[in-house]
Amino acid sequence: MDRDVFSEIAGHAGAGSPSLVYQPQVQYPGGELVGLEVLFRWRADNAPRRHSPLTFLPRLTPSQTSELFFWVVDESVSEARVLSNWTGWRGHLSVNIEADQLGDPELVQRIEQVALRNQWAPERLIMEVTERRPIPVFPSVMRNIQALQQAGIQIAMDDFGEGYASFEYLKRLSPSQIKIPAGFTGDLRGDRRNEEIVRALLGLAQRLDVKVVAEGVESVESADALHALGVRVMQGYLFGEPRELEDWAQFLNQDGRLLAQP
Repeated sequence: MDRDVFSEIAGHAGAGSPSLVYQPQVQYPGGELVGLEVLFRWRADNAPRRHSPLTFLPRLTPSQTSELFFWVVDESVSEARVLSNWTGWRGHLSVNIEADQLGDPELVQRIEQVALRNQWAPERLIMEVTERRPIPVFPSVMRNIQALQQAGIQIAMDDFGEGYASFEYLKRLSPSQIKIPAGFTGDLRGDRRNEEIVRALLGLAQRLDVKVVAEGVESVESADALHALGVRVMQGYLFGEPRELEDWAQFLNQDGRLLAQP
């Protein structure tokens, strides 16, 4: 890892150190922890605050953003392997990737090297493509997407429906998973339009054989309403705020279910 990247982040966010936290993706209502989304944070020195990458990511160069991504993949897979060894957990790990990183010529090789070095099955890795920037229409992007999928690594579309061209990307990327954002899932009973949007997305996903994760679930009422529509995997503060991986180990029992609400 190029230490200049961390120096650049410190220049914008203040002195501190990198930190990874994880938010659970849970099978509802059974409580099985099926996945963990990795979130990068910058932990400020002498302060409890952790800075979101949105505060400094736009200031990084493309090469710095790429190096930060590879550091997150390497560090999170290494930590998740320890969690699996401790608890027997066999869920997947989701890592966010910016759209303009998809054409990186080193992308596939470096991800495969991390999985091999940590003895982590590629099928337990999901690359969540964010749509904060448009996905470049380059042959290298499609080659990398196809190579990742051929290696067993899954592709997910984050915040589906809120980005640049979600349906075009759904066709182009052939993801195995879409994530419905909190803007659509947070108030199903109070907003009929949200309910119909979620219903339509679920129908589309079923016809395309794409899995669905509902984000931003913060109440039992929302979880029950989503479950009634057919959503089975959810993510949100109802199931726990982002925590370090060591903390999650304390809430897992032997069959991979959360013992209690953190």
